[in-house]
Amino acid sequence: MDVQTSYDRVSAEYATRFGDEMSTKPFDRVMLDWLIAKVGSRGSVCDMGCGPGQIARYLHSRGAPACGIDLSPEMIAQAQRLNPEIPFQKGDMLALTGVGDDTLGGIAAFYSLIHIPREQMVRAMSELKRVLRPGGVLLATFHIGQQIVHLDEWWGQPVSIDFIFLERPEMKAFLQETGFALEEAIERDPYPDVEHQSRRAYLFARKPER
Repeated sequence: MDVQTSYDRVSAEYATRFGDEMSTKPFDRVMLDWLIAKVGSRGSVCDMGCGPGQIARYLHSRGAPACGIDLSPEMIAQAQRLNPEIPFQKGDMLALTGVGDDTLGGIAAFYSLIHIPREQMVRAMSELKRVLRPGGVLLATFHIGQQIVHLDEWWGQPVSIDFIFLERPEMKAFLQETGFALEEAIERDPYPDVEHQSRRAYLFARKPER
């Protein structure tokens, strides 16, 4: 079993639990507003690892041209059901074969890089950089730490999935090794009773202009 199959199995419950989570996360909304401002008129902002599309929905509600990509076809089905006005497609961050070079103005990778093993992170970052337009902006969020949380069961479904925590300096190093220009790195404490109780990081990085 892999990440795709695991998310396929929990997609309906995930959409029920998290489809409207942005209403409870004011700091995340501010960060996405900032991403929209940084992208400006460069093009679409992609919810990368979109799940049921809650990030794409918020971007769309703020007037940004939004789209979504996810590894799980069942998650894509949930996203399309909940957000019929937004385009979604299946894709793998390690090989975004359905996305051309210099296509996107921005990427919101909200807790999607946490499933990428450290030894594959530069490969994933290189793909994100490839599909961004020159001057395009990546906002990457993740749980801060060094542990790996493994689940064999999730909401009553058998799964096999790792949630990989990362330290802020190592994520900065991955971005810089890939050729991104780091702009801001911000941390916050978790919201009580709303989300997993881990400290979170938000990194803004820009693809250099040619």
